[in-house]
Amino acid sequence: MTSALAITIFIVGLLAAIMLHEWGHFATARKFGMRADRFFMGFGPTLWSRRVGETEFGVKAIPAGGFVRIQGMSPADHRLGPVADEVFDLEAVAADRRLEAERSGFDVMEVDALPDATWERMERILNDRGTPKSLRHRIVERTRRNLHGDGGFQEAHAVLLEVLATEIADTSRVGDLHHRLLYGDKERFFHERPAWQRAIVLVAGSAMHFAIAIVLLFVGFMAFPQFTGEATTEVGTLIEDSPAVAAGLQPGDRVIGVGTVMSDDFQVLREEIRSHPGMPTSLVIERDGRELSLPITPAAQTDEDTGEVVGLAGFQPVPESRRLTPGDAMYETFIGPGSVPALTVRSLEAIVQVFGPEGIGAIFRQVGGDEVRGVDGGVSIVGAGAVTGQGVGLFGAFFLIGMLASVNIFVGIFNLLPLPPLDGGHLAVLGVERAVNGIRKLRGQPQTFAVDPRTVAAIAMPVIVLVGTVALALIWLDITNPISLN
Repeated sequence: MTSALAITIFIVGLLAAIMLHEWGHFATARKFGMRADRFFMGFGPTLWSRRVGETEFGVKAIPAGGFVRIQGMSPADHRLGPVADEVFDLEAVAADRRLEAERSGFDVMEVDALPDATWERMERILNDRGTPKSLRHRIVERTRRNLHGDGGFQEAHAVLLEVLATEIADTSRVGDLHHRLLYGDKERFFHERPAWQRAIVLVAGSAMHFAIAIVLLFVGFMAFPQFTGEATTEVGTLIEDSPAVAAGLQPGDRVIGVGTVMSDDFQVLREEIRSHPGMPTSLVIERDGRELSLPITPAAQTDEDTGEVVGLAGFQPVPESRRLTPGDAMYETFIGPGSVPALTVRSLEAIVQVFGPEGIGAIFRQVGGDEVRGVDGGVSIVGAGAVTGQGVGLFGAFFLIGMLASVNIFVGIFNLLPLPPLDGGHLAVLGVERAVNGIRKLRGQPQTFAVDPRTVAAIAMPVIVLVGTVALALIWLDITNPISLN
């Protein structure tokens, strides 16, 4: 896999993870009957959109994230009423009559009490509530047909309610359409749902990141051979000017013996080499199907751990690797050193390191050129992509899997920090409200406490400024002073 392909897959993988994050919020909100009416990838001007049911799905011009709009999360959200109330609203019908008068050239007083514009608006409202095309046509036609004479507002309202009740009752697989049409947004706003449902919706986005990491690691551990920690007898790299080079050893040779000791276990051969410091012996190797004997005198070197003088040939063996069974892959995913819990701990440490006073200070000293940048410091998405390209070239395709899993876990944890405007901040607000109202309940007081949105905004603004400033500084560093794994 080339570095360019690895970077491309990394970027596509991040965009997919963002949309799955939003899908977590969207799917759980819909499951609990909330109105999630927009699901978009990106920000800025809309490039494409399509309404499916009551939700508008689309793509915007700036692919820097995504969003789901769940009604009731903002005090300014508009509540939809029952369809009959909205269609036959006095002011709305008056506007329809004025529009019809402009179309026809007649005086407003000469226009029907319920003009064509009203029925067109009814169809638009039904469409916006997610009513299937054939069903909304039948609702409009039956309502018009069942009116007597000009039909007053009250009669039209009653007829529409009767038509809605019968049409929806006769239609299967309409989900919560009955509620949407007859009751509007009653009990569908986010803040009206039980606290446990709101908590699940808020957590669902981060949960998707952990689910992605689990799937990536599990599949990756099975799909790509993993190092076992043992060494093969195949020669990997040679140390310059070493006895192995002088003896004519080459990468790819397979060592099968040292002197008279023959073995397929590298540790046995290694111990035999170590037992000949400065003493001539031979390496028995296989090369291109032929067996050769290469005279060698291992260099004498003192072992720093034991103080013993040992022999050194001067080559590194190829590490042993193998594909994992599903059971072993599951172990590595949840328990091993590269597991989700291990990556979670490292992500928490990274958040503290990067966003702590020392970490922020180090970043800005690096921006000013006063401090050398290391591989253990902060990195932006730009830098993570570049590191992925380098890592795949050095360590293989599994490095890409590991990076995607690490980034997903980092984002999942970061998003749960109890700071607005993060999901964790909304969870914290929910927890405070529940705690205060729980105390009020014990005291016999009304359970109406709600955190003031202005307080949330006052906390959110410095968080946005801090995170945005650090992110921009890291992007600048990743462009002007990129991290190198070499």
